Amino acid sequence: MARRDYYATLGVPRAAGPDEVKKAFRALALRWHPDRNPGDVDAERRFREVAEAWDVLGDPEKRARFDRLGALYTHDGKPPRPEDVNEMFLDALGGLFGRKRPGDRGEDIKYTVQLKLEEAASGVERSVRIQRTVTCRDCAGAGAAMEGRKPCPECKGTGKSATRRFLRNDCAFCAGRGYRSGGQCARCAGEGRTLSEETLKVKVPAGVATGQKLKLRGKGNDGPGVSGSTGPAGDLLVLIDVEDHALFRRRGNDLLCEVPITFAEAALGAEVIVPTLDGSTNIRVPAGTASGKAFRLAGRGLPAPDGAGRGDLHARLVVEVPGGLDADARAALEEFARRAGAAAHPKKRAWIDALRERQP
Repeated sequence: MARRDYYATLGVPRAAGPDEVKKAFRALALRWHPDRNPGDVDAERRFREVAEAWDVLGDPEKRARFDRLGALYTHDGKPPRPEDVNEMFLDALGGLFGRKRPGDRGEDIKYTVQLKLEEAASGVERSVRIQRTVTCRDCAGAGAAMEGRKPCPECKGTGKSATRRFLRNDCAFCAGRGYRSGGQCARCAGEGRTLSEETLKVKVPAGVATGQKLKLRGKGNDGPGVSGSTGPAGDLLVLIDVEDHALFRRRGNDLLCEVPITFAEAALGAEVIVPTLDGSTNIRVPAGTASGKAFRLAGRGLPAPDGAGRGDLHARLVVEVPGGLDADARAALEEFARRAGAAAHPKKRAWIDALRERQP
């Protein structure tokens, strides 16, 4: 019985057209093909899932039947078995109440990595220390002691109920374990999993931003055990948090910074220092530059996460109005205002003229 959403497997919406479905399948099949991932068991599994999804969604009749039946869809077109329906209800109820059943996938673990802006720009490798639950090595995840185990006579070691019962498919006599035991495992106290501390290397690519997630597959908690085996492990989700910077603000892959200059530098022109991620550079400010003027330094921003170039650095000049003037400085500024006159401030003169025109 179909136990997955084929649309999610291919990463397409349910309203996707045939061409969009085919394009998604080809891209994923190329990515996970065994020839391109030799020896990678996870890639083989993903390739099979993608091929299965294409087999259904690429066929108009199968796709229409899957759209009608959803999780009750079967490849042979036959009605689902009662035990399949029971298992579907159990999965739904387990998810509703947060309950993990034996054989289920383990929980994901979230870990936040804080980076400086310079680290986010260049990429960095971090060691993270996490706590995760792993399969108990003494009982192989079953939760019961190895000594004295005997196959359950009711289910003959399968862990499945021999009779059809609503909302239950596990053997009631052994709780789905497939065997009976005289006592629980001493190491894990019957849980089947124990707590472990591990140090992992996380490679953070250049150009990451706050809120992005890096996934380390299979580095989450191991799944609960049943009949000597365990469910697949969850993933470690590394959340990126880039610290605020004293000089730069981020806008996508671009960087913004404000560069204060004096009134004299703006009026007379000057060469000023502009900070960059890897040091600093100088720019020439023309005479008569107004406050708010921005200069673009191409390619001095952050790298794009997909490796397609870098952003720009935008340096915005802010003219600082002098304050706290002593008597001599104040007198010099007043003398400047008298000498410059209205001709040195054409915008203000135009504004005053517009005011006069509005007067009756």
